[in-house]
Amino acid sequence: MLRRITRNKQLTIPKEIMDRLHLHEGDYVSIDCDDASIHLRPVIINEFSNDDYKKLAAKLDQLKKEHGTSYKDSDSARKHLKRLMK
Repeated sequence: MLRRITRNKQLTIPKEIMDRLHLHEGDYVSIDCDDASIHLRPVIINEFSNDDYKKLAAKLDQLKKEHGTSYKDSDSARKHLKRLMK
């Protein structure tokens, strides 16, 4: 299938390919390339529910009370949680 890249450097994925890969509006794809090809791969991103965020916030509050730990950013909190899970 031949497709033209628009002036905004966009490309429309043909319906046949969208259907074949079970892609829908709002889905994510990974884009990679080598010397002669562009590769698109469907990616599934697990999204958290509001309850998941509430549980995480409660756990962070608990850690702060128990260890007096506060975090300057989300990466710091994530690293600390990973260490605790080992």
